[in-house]
Amino acid sequence: MQSEDQQSIEQVLSGDSSAYRAIVDRHQRRLLGLLVHACGDCELAEDIAQEAFARAYQKLDMFNGESQFYTWLARIAMNLLFSDQRRKRLENQVSRAALDVALDSDGFANRRPNATPEQQMELNETQQCVRQAIAMLDEERRAVVVLRDFDGLDYEAIAEALGIPVGTVRSRLHRARLELRSILQQKAVQLGLSSQ
Repeated sequence: MQSEDQQSIEQVLSGDSSAYRAIVDRHQRRLLGLLVHACGDCELAEDIAQEAFARAYQKLDMFNGESQFYTWLARIAMNLLFSDQRRKRLENQVSRAALDVALDSDGFANRRPNATPEQQMELNETQQCVRQAIAMLDEERRAVVVLRDFDGLDYEAIAEALGIPVGTVRSRLHRARLELRSILQQKAVQLGLSSQ
C-alpha cells in the first residue's frame, strides 16, 4: 500500500502539480518547527522551509522512495540552513541570539493552560536557558539534538537526513547531551540555583 506522500508524488510527476499542496500541508508545520529549533529565528526558518519545499518540488523525480518523504525533505532543509549559516559566518553576520518567545516542539508559542503567571514565567525562563544552551552547540551537534529531541526522528532517519553514519549520529548526540548538561549546570551556578 502506498503512502499518502507517494500517491501525491506520483500525481505531481504525472502532471498534476496541484497535488504538491497536499504534501506541503502534511509537512509544513513539522518542518518549520524543526528549523526554528535548529536556527532560533522564525523568519529564517520560514524562508528555509519555503526554499526546501521549492527545491524538493524541483527534484521530486530524484526522490526514490527508499526513505520517508519527510526525511528527504528535512535533509534538504538542513543542508539549506547549514549553507545559509556558513555564508553568514563568512560575511561575519551570525548572531546567536535566543528566540524571543518560548516554543514548543512545533516552533509555536508554548503556554500551559492552567499555569499561574509565576509558573509560566519560570517555564519561559527555563526554555530560554535551554534554547541558549542549544544555540551554543556547534552546528553538527545542534542538528542532531534538534532532529532527535525536538523532531523525534530515529537514528536511522537522522543519519539519512544529515548524510552521516548511524554511529556518528549516536556519538554526536551523546556528546551534545553531555555538553548541554555542562552548559546548563554552569548557568544554574551563575544564577545561584546550584551550589557547585
